[in-house]
Amino acid sequence: MTESAPSVVRILLVDDHKVLRDGLRVLLEDEADLRVVGEAGTGAQALELAQTLAPDVIVLDLGLPDISGIDVIRSLRSRDDAVRIVVLSMYSRREFVMPAIEAGCDGYVPKSSTHTSLLQAIRTVLGGERYLHPTAATALIGALKDDESETAKFAALSEREQDVLRFTAQGFTSREIGEKLIISSKTVETYRQRAMEKLHLEHRSDLIKFAVRAGLLDDYKTLLE
Repeated sequence: MTESAPSVVRILLVDDHKVLRDGLRVLLEDEADLRVVGEAGTGAQALELAQTLAPDVIVLDLGLPDISGIDVIRSLRSRDDAVRIVVLSMYSRREFVMPAIEAGCDGYVPKSSTHTSLLQAIRTVLGGERYLHPTAATALIGALKDDESETAKFAALSEREQDVLRFTAQGFTSREIGEKLIISSKTVETYRQRAMEKLHLEHRSDLIKFAVRAGLLDDYKTLLE
């Protein structure tokens, strides 16, 4: 009885640099069970080829010339939950890793990592698990610790200071905040100054960044580095 041939994993490469795609193709096809079935240099091409080629895994760069890699992930996820998406990016900072994960990627590998990391990521996601390179994981853990620290600092403020800080970060003027809290504009400014001193903040821009990191303005988290 002859042994059946191993199934071949079909891979779509998405990166706007052809030289990199060529190198990845050589690397991946050196593995007996991996085959690159298509290449795309733009987000639009990636979405089209994903539909026509039905790959098992998509290796995707986030920095595409037309559509952001994050939007490509969202579009792919809205059409197909089965395809595995591994991000291969120059960046491993939190503001890149977190949106990619939230959009639905299965793996995240920095381009600076060794080629074995990409192979490990592909095989891990094919097994139904997520893969996060240690560099990216460290960035996320550090960011989560920062968020917890900011949240604790905010919780230490008085209730009035918290209210004034939250409304200020949302763009309300002292007069508008005073009307909401039924206090004078001068009192609002006193609470704001007191809160900023406790938090060691100097400028309104610092206050807004703090509010985002503390989770007070979750809709705007991805706007900050």
